[in-house]
Amino acid sequence: MSAATHSHHGGFDPDSLGMPPVYTLNLSASQRSVLEWLTSHGAVFDPIITDIEEIALDCGASVSTVYEALARLEALHLVENPDPTRYRVSPRYFFASNPEIRRLVGEALDAPEITPDARAQAPRKVGNIAARRRRTIQAVPDQD
Repeated sequence: MSAATHSHHGGFDPDSLGMPPVYTLNLSASQRSVLEWLTSHGAVFDPIITDIEEIALDCGASVSTVYEALARLEALHLVENPDPTRYRVSPRYFFASNPEIRRLVGEALDAPEITPDARAQAPRKVGNIAARRRRTIQAVPDQD
């Protein structure tokens, strides 16, 4: 078992961020296409304004098929619909699709906090390049 599975700081289990495997949900091709469309358009991070007709055109589906797909995805909690024009892909879907990132999150929460030492808190030295920039250039007298 990895260090992320048994945390020393509260028992965080990164597998709790997962979900049933997507293949067990029996998604239709249209539902998969709509979910992928939302994911590829940034709906994993924030709700995005969606144009159902654009999704239909991009996915090669009818508008009614897109609405049906979104309704099923919402019922499964794969997609959130905070208002009539915006959709967001569930973070759990993202983590289920990216188990290596899920494990990394668990390890990050389990890792010791990074703490600055005395050197980090001391005033910064002026590097050679910065010192050279401050030098004044003086003309060199002609030598005849």
